[in-house]
Amino acid sequence: MSIVKFITKYTTLWVILGAAVAFMIPGPFKGFGSWIPFLLGIIMLGMGLSMTPGDFKLVFSRPRDVIVGVAVVYICMPLVGLGLGTLLSLPQALTIGLILLGCSCTGTTSNVMTFLANRDKALTVTVSSLSTMVAPIVTPALLMFYVGKYMPIDAAGLFMSIIKVVIIPIVLGLVILKVFASQMNIITTVIPIASVLSVVFIICIVVSLNVERLSSVAGPAFAACTLYTSAGMLIGYGVSRILHMNTDKRKAMTFIVGVQQTALSVTLAITYFDPMSAIPPAILIVWTTVFGTLIATVWKNRTKETKKIPADII
Repeated sequence: MSIVKFITKYTTLWVILGAAVAFMIPGPFKGFGSWIPFLLGIIMLGMGLSMTPGDFKLVFSRPRDVIVGVAVVYICMPLVGLGLGTLLSLPQALTIGLILLGCSCTGTTSNVMTFLANRDKALTVTVSSLSTMVAPIVTPALLMFYVGKYMPIDAAGLFMSIIKVVIIPIVLGLVILKVFASQMNIITTVIPIASVLSVVFIICIVVSLNVERLSSVAGPAFAACTLYTSAGMLIGYGVSRILHMNTDKRKAMTFIVGVQQTALSVTLAITYFDPMSAIPPAILIVWTTVFGTLIATVWKNRTKETKKIPADII
């Protein structure tokens, strides 16, 4: 169990080390581009194993909060990606990568960040679950709208890919959770390690496929990703404040909007676009973890200081 905690605790470190190795020795990883959908499937299987039917109960008990969360992600973030790409005069492939991020569902990392911050985790879990379930329809439609003017979009292929690498693994995870409940101790030991290794391997593949171009685009791409995450978090917090949500909801919305499913974006970028378009989501796998954890830690400490004050008053 200590090994699992050690590996999962230092995921960011393993990702950075993997990226460094792939940059210096790209050859061994270049031939594994076709593995990325399978690796994402492993990650999404882990999401399915962590979900329950109760994750969707807020759709009925707090529909406004959930609908606002899903809508803000899918309406605002593609515009942020397009705006940053245009403002910074990024190469078309990087702009498409940012737009692709904006068209993707809320990431499971947002659940972790909200939990660390000790805020409204139920809202984050429900929004991430619902946004994931509608992704096969919404993501291709948004990409056709924003990217279709620049190049042909295989909407049917995108739909089927998201079904295969996201929905089916999640459903399989829910089935395993139900059928093999007595073996979950073993399964929950293996899956986190497999998920971390999958994330690291995905990063290695992306770096190896772009190693020749990284030296010229890494700086602008990182700057764009930093602004993208910051803009998303500010939008999430700002919209929820305008709608008079309480502090716990506002800070949950910060992570809901600012942290998206980067691994899905990488997979779709490699499969349907220029491998260079996978660079922004690959960078954000690391950056959102570091930046989000920092914010969550600060907010958690402030929560301890104000824990006697009702959340609606703060």
